[in-house]
Amino acid sequence: MPKPSFRFKQFTIQQDRCALKVGTDGVLFGAWVNYDGVQRILDIGTGTGVLALIAAQRQATATVDAVEIDDAAAEQAAENAAESPWQDRVRVHRMDVRRMTTSEPFDLIICNPPYYAGYSSASDERVGLAKHSDKLLFPELVAAVDRLLSEAGRFAVIIPLNREQELLALADQVGLKPIRRCVVKYVAHRPAKRVLLELNRPGGAIRQEELTIENTGPFDYTPEYRALISDLMLNF
Repeated sequence: MPKPSFRFKQFTIQQDRCALKVGTDGVLFGAWVNYDGVQRILDIGTGTGVLALIAAQRQATATVDAVEIDDAAAEQAAENAAESPWQDRVRVHRMDVRRMTTSEPFDLIICNPPYYAGYSSASDERVGLAKHSDKLLFPELVAAVDRLLSEAGRFAVIIPLNREQELLALADQVGLKPIRRCVVKYVAHRPAKRVLLELNRPGGAIRQEELTIENTGPFDYTPEYRALISDLMLNF
């Protein structure tokens, strides 16, 4: 059973009212994102608020807006933000990003989206909402990013490797090109399952990366993974 709270070095996530708990994907993705030079960040589907708080820690001058469609999760994410060292810079909005508008576009949009297209629905309706892309389809996500991202802004996302081309094709239709790509293996001897992507409108040469989280099994973390999350996680 997941614990009702998850402690990081600089903040704590309460998660007993959230359908999806803090997990490896979220922490890895939040640590991988490039926050250099950004002042306005949007976290789509914030859940517990973990990505928004990692962003606030990593970019000390940025404001972070986090949107969440689930009432209970949005409320708990707001409480987590209020209890963090960055309560004055993180704002949580209970809303559907598909209806979001802004007068000032964002420099960086981050998202750990629902992406299990074609899978059976989850037995828990709230887990299904958080995990299954029939609630936020890739075309809708890309449309929201296109609408809310500044002309020179960046979009970062974590998705299953087998859905990469689907997302990139949609992004290309609105002029978003990949500039950074990291293929992720959970364990060294197993196939890669995730890809981390960073896109922008100017495009350019793609920086190719690979990351393995564990060498042989649980808690046998690679030096690269430890270095990536060492400022976030306890005991790293």
